[in-house]
Amino acid sequence: METAYVMINCEMGAEGTIVEGVKSLGSVKEVLGVFGNYDIIVKLECTNIDEIREIIAKKIRHLSKVKCTTTLMCAN
Repeated sequence: METAYVMINCEMGAEGTIVEGVKSLGSVKEVLGVFGNYDIIVKLECTNIDEIREIIAKKIRHLSKVKCTTTLMCAN
């Protein structure tokens, strides 16, 4: 099992909509709004790195009003 944390920057006021959109994605274990350099943090648990890449590149980044993402892969 691979674990990654995805930090999301979004347009101001879009946090709630993005949190709800991310919660509906498979492999998402936790979604939290945060303060600081990022707006939202997402914990993903997937069977492999390719699945993580797919969720980030084709699902999270395509959500409306997501500006950018930063991903931290956990060392297993």
